[in-house]
Amino acid sequence: PGWAKAHVRRGAALMALGRLEEAQRAYGRAAALEPGNAQLRQLASEAEEAATAVRGGEGGEGEGSNWVSVLKEEVRFRTYIELADDDDEAEALAAYARDLSSALDELREGGARLALRTGARGAAVDVTGVSAATAAGLTVEGTLRKSGRPVSVRLRHLTSYYDAEEHEGTAEQDALIRSEMASAAAEERLRLQRLSGAAGWCQLVKELGSEVEAAVGVGCELTRYPAVYVDKIEGVPLSQLLDAGSGCGGEEDETPSPERLEHEMSMIKAVATSCLLAMRGAAAVGLGFDGTAPFAEHVWVQGPPEGARRAADWSVVVGEVEPLEERDPSERFSAKDLVRSALGEWLREWWRSTAPKLSIVDGRTPHEGYARVLGRYGVLNWLLFGWADEQLDGESILQLVQHGPVSERSAEEREAAQRRWAAFTQEAFVRLGPRRFDEMNAQIGQMNDGEISVDDLLARARYFMCPDNEDLHAALGQMIRG
Repeated sequence: PGWAKAHVRRGAALMALGRLEEAQRAYGRAAALEPGNAQLRQLASEAEEAATAVRGGEGGEGEGSNWVSVLKEEVRFRTYIELADDDDEAEALAAYARDLSSALDELREGGARLALRTGARGAAVDVTGVSAATAAGLTVEGTLRKSGRPVSVRLRHLTSYYDAEEHEGTAEQDALIRSEMASAAAEERLRLQRLSGAAGWCQLVKELGSEVEAAVGVGCELTRYPAVYVDKIEGVPLSQLLDAGSGCGGEEDETPSPERLEHEMSMIKAVATSCLLAMRGAAAVGLGFDGTAPFAEHVWVQGPPEGARRAADWSVVVGEVEPLEERDPSERFSAKDLVRSALGEWLREWWRSTAPKLSIVDGRTPHEGYARVLGRYGVLNWLLFGWADEQLDGESILQLVQHGPVSERSAEEREAAQRRWAAFTQEAFVRLGPRRFDEMNAQIGQMNDGEISVDDLLARARYFMCPDNEDLHAALGQMIRG
């Protein structure tokens, strides 16, 4: 027919059926009938891209087939759990993810083009590897084909029931499993939407935040999996950077250098600060950890391999929101969830393994280098020694970690400090002007959120305050430190 819309409808139906080359021709005819219609040219281009991708995967099990099923068949999850003791489940899951990623590489080397789409004709993601895996889910890394933006796809791959002996289930049991997978993905997406913009948390890919599935394969091989699309997290899990069982320096370093101790302590301080900020952000929207999480595997850390001396040198993200549960938003934020969590216990194990290496007796070490480092990180005692719940008010602990201990003040002293700060900000606004005053407040906000240290704040403030306002800069430093 000479009606473009009829060809568009035919193309859409053929795309849904996985008959991509026919869909490409249909969209092409529609675009030819209305050459000035940019939307039709876009549809034709997308259909051509999808058809080309499938042709590229015909030499192996790639985009034209369900590579997720191929991976699950080649790398059986149950084998890893059978080999692991209860205490080694995390290690077994890490090995499972590594072997899945290796199997993915073999498929690619065999000529497969590995990809998925956000629906039958949605945005294409070229898959590059597997970063995490469980019995029910895969986290695959990839890039958006059009923009090249790196993304992580959390894909719920369980489509049928099986018991411990891998006996197949009934149709009703299979349907229930698929429903549970969809519900789990929906709950994760909802939590991430509530935590949008919150410090310390992984974030949904902005343009894919409402997508609910990943379509793998085409035609009769097409399978839609519930999925969540998040920004790629840089770095590695904390469990790969610290050796909790052997302490500072790992099992091969019986006497770590003070520099190594500083490196690991600065990492722990960054992790503690970021987790507290993340917990505060979650508490503000009525969410909290379930009493066991976070785990060391949930916290992703990026930083210099050696030589870090400040918490600000590290970037830390909590990458798992599934263990969050509903909380009363009016409930006061507390650090006890972190102290009593698996991560808190893991860090205390690191300290118990580290202390003998530092020759600590009755809380002291004779080594001056160690003593200087430990003196700088006394603000972590609440975590490393597991303070009592009543001592773990969240805001007080966050203040301690970010700004150091402060002496107790009377109500009159607090009111006097507030008056001094009000007078300072009024004078700063007059002398600095609106633009530089706003810059000062932005830097103070970054310090309060743990993104920069006090020293960083004062160094940056010097740049836009001085030399004309040296006294104002000195007053800022006195109040911030005081």
